[in-house]
Amino acid sequence: MTEQELLDALSIGEGTDWEFKSARGGLPASMWESYSAMANTDGGTIGLGIDEKDGVFRVSGLPDPAKMQKSFWDTINNRGKVSINLLSDADVEVVTVGSDS
Repeated sequence: MTEQELLDALSIGEGTDWEFKSARGGLPASMWESYSAMANTDGGTIGLGIDEKDGVFRVSGLPDPAKMQKSFWDTINNRGKVSINLLSDADVEVVTVGSDS
């Protein structure tokens, strides 16, 4: 996914294919509810590091993306937390927004 594709999705907002979560305090519990709902339908994308105020979504970022990814993979592969992991490495990515590089 490109930066522009993410920004385009933010301008449209949440729907059946997109969910946005702040994740300031780590992986939000509600992310797993979204994962489950999307797994039981046609799939979708969950964006972390996104804040919503008055119906407007903006990138707030993640303090430590590598740590967040590790926590995500540790949890999704824990059968006590998630019954089945439907994702591969290619399904999870960090998209940098607003970088000059």
